[in-house]
Amino acid sequence: MTLRIANSLGGRKEVFETLEPGKVRMYHCGPTIKEPIHIAKFRSFLLADLLRRRLEAAGLSVTQVMNITDVGHLNEFEEDIVEIAAARTGLYAWELVEKEERIFHEDRRALRVSEASRYPKAREHIDDMIAVIADLEKMGCTYQAGGNVYFDVSRSRGFGRLAGKNVPELERQVESGRTPRHPEKRHPLDIDLWRTDALHQMHWESPWGRGFPGWHVECVAMSRRYLGESFDIHTGTWENVFPHHECEIAQAETLSGKPLARYWLHTGPVNVEGKPMSPQNKNVVTVRQLLDSGFRGEVIRAAILSAPYRSILDFGESALDGARERVNLIGGFQAHLASLTGRAAGWTDLAERDAAGWIRETDEAFRAHLDDDLGYGAALGAVAGAIEKLEPSGLGDPAQALAALARWDRVLGVL
Repeated sequence: MTLRIANSLGGRKEVFETLEPGKVRMYHCGPTIKEPIHIAKFRSFLLADLLRRRLEAAGLSVTQVMNITDVGHLNEFEEDIVEIAAARTGLYAWELVEKEERIFHEDRRALRVSEASRYPKAREHIDDMIAVIADLEKMGCTYQAGGNVYFDVSRSRGFGRLAGKNVPELERQVESGRTPRHPEKRHPLDIDLWRTDALHQMHWESPWGRGFPGWHVECVAMSRRYLGESFDIHTGTWENVFPHHECEIAQAETLSGKPLARYWLHTGPVNVEGKPMSPQNKNVVTVRQLLDSGFRGEVIRAAILSAPYRSILDFGESALDGARERVNLIGGFQAHLASLTGRAAGWTDLAERDAAGWIRETDEAFRAHLDDDLGYGAALGAVAGAIEKLEPSGLGDPAQALAALARWDRVLGVL
């Protein structure tokens, strides 16, 4: 395998190489559990799943961690978005979290997203977060103001390099209202580590008072707990680049002096019928809505992954129709092959026979597309195109064709 992936850190395609021979450690920014998850966020989960499937198909052992954010994610008004959502429903925050996490896993399974090695929840790792903050404090990288604890960004070397922006540019982004800001901070980019607030629905004792952790320190603590100080791959959406991933890097690399992750992958924005998907445009589409409308999970999966993951995905009827046609074609071909092998008794053992030419050609195209920055849509198209053009005389051994379909589907996830 020679997998080339576009590393957000540096902005160019790089050949993927593992830190440890034969093993891959990956961390993925998971859902903030407050409502059914929309397709833009699920796009990043499907990217993580596709990447894992490709690596495992190449024989690598993958440890995959996806966090569950259930506390500490603040909006631009300094309010916890989980608490706000809970207030609208009349539930306590932890009741809403438990309900929505069940829905998330149901949706995940429907879209054939493989189960991660771990799904650590923020509120179950408070001790780990307190330990990270205490270590940063010992290094002289924190300060307290108004009862809260902040990370001093001036202690971070290279802040902004993932986003490809300098500190003044990121300051202007903060001032424009895209990220939370607090008047007590010495610098607008300083990072929330601990908020002292006994009135917050979920709060814990700490050396700095009763309160709750900042969003960014949560992923630092959980990734260190399960993957170590430095690991292979970190993924998320384009919106995670700043502030979340920049702030993760600042804290983690200050602590360890090592790169947090070697490769960073981010999915691009989503449009719905040509318009950016947003609450303002009233066109937010959730996976749950699509499933409830009768769309099959494998069709939704193929539609979301149809465009190169870094590009804008234009989601709508056209994307769903195209995905349905390809998935139905492959599924129908599988059923046809199964009927042929059920009637056949005289074919030679698979190991004693060369694969038919169309299988070899499709294998080569399939791998080439996937190894060029995970070109799922092109790989799926290579399989569907080969089936469309296949003449009965060129089929070869149906059992071998079935085995090839199964091999391709270990990555595609549509059968």
